Amino acid sequence: MNNIIDYIEWRGDLTFQQSAFNEVDNLIFAQISYLNLGVIKGQVKIEELGKIYRKKIASRENKSENDVSDFTEKVEVMFLKASESRRFKDVLVTSFVNKFDEVRESQFSAMTFIINDDLMYVAYRGTDDTLVGFKENLNMSFSAPVPGQMDAVRYLKSILERFGQSEVIVGGHSKGGNFAVFAVSQLTDRERERISTIYNNDGPGFTENILNSEGYKKTVGKVKKYIPEDSFVGILMDDEEECTVVSASASSGILQHDGLNWDVKGTEFIRKESVSKKSAFVDKTIKHWLEGLNREEREEFVNELYAILKKSMNANCLNDIFRNRFKSTYYFIKKMGSLEEDKREMLQNTVLKLIQSGSEIKREEKENERNRRINSRKKKKIENLSDKELRKFILKKISTNKEK
Repeated sequence: MNNIIDYIEWRGDLTFQQSAFNEVDNLIFAQISYLNLGVIKGQVKIEELGKIYRKKIASRENKSENDVSDFTEKVEVMFLKASESRRFKDVLVTSFVNKFDEVRESQFSAMTFIINDDLMYVAYRGTDDTLVGFKENLNMSFSAPVPGQMDAVRYLKSILERFGQSEVIVGGHSKGGNFAVFAVSQLTDRERERISTIYNNDGPGFTENILNSEGYKKTVGKVKKYIPEDSFVGILMDDEEECTVVSASASSGILQHDGLNWDVKGTEFIRKESVSKKSAFVDKTIKHWLEGLNREEREEFVNELYAILKKSMNANCLNDIFRNRFKSTYYFIKKMGSLEEDKREMLQNTVLKLIQSGSEIKREEKENERNRRINSRKKKKIENLSDKELRKFILKKISTNKEK
């Protein structure tokens, strides 16, 4: 199957004047936001940033160590192809912000793409490789808004104030998609009118207080949400957004979350009718589990889990953990065993609730499937009855109902 890199190769010779902005362009801009483009003074063409970035890569390759993740390397390939294409090379990049605050447990990054005089795309970065970024994701299950969401609001308001006339599209991938929706929900009605579309690319949902807010309800009609068939991030928590399931050339949810694995045909993602059974099962299980935990229990579990990851593995990045996963697993188990009894018991009980939630959902699905088969057999049996047998069956049912 073909992906967004193939799209750039096929359609990169068509400018935005020749072929209008589409959902695939949205994902390309959202993916570029994962790159640290350095200090951008004023407005710089993607073509120029591509030349600068090539030098950065060459400098990095001359060093003995390369700690760049596989995901980042793939995004770099995509970005460099875009920087040489007619479609993207003249797009201006401005207002690049990259903030990291371990104390506030916040990771926030955004950039704005000026496509032409009348259109711009505000892109929010999703979770990066840092443990702090991962922790902020977890915090969203019990705390709203998190610092990154409020940073997203301030950033968007500043862009709207600075560029007073342009139509604005807002989007992001993963947590960036969540930030995009939240930021627009916090605008005034007049500011919100400037936003034509919000693209949420496999981003998680929201806590109940945000879903019930007036701002969210006024925003949700502008949202286009895309999730892969095996989604496990975009299904987390709840939302009321128009959702499209897309095909992805990867075997599991973690790989399908990567937008570079989404299948593209022409100017669209290839559609699927629904999420996979595995994704639906994870969705029901996580929701059932979270419903059984109050806010304090969620917060305590997240904080203790994060503390163990930090202390046992001496890691600041997820890449550090994955690169040494066997060693990391050993230290994680060892640290669990040395916890105070009450904390260890809390973690074990919370994980047990997750396992129990999965078991209950599995039992429910088996029971539903059993009932479906029984009803199907009954239906076939009724369809095969003669007219005389059918009248007799109906009279018997009526008689039984009267007795009840």
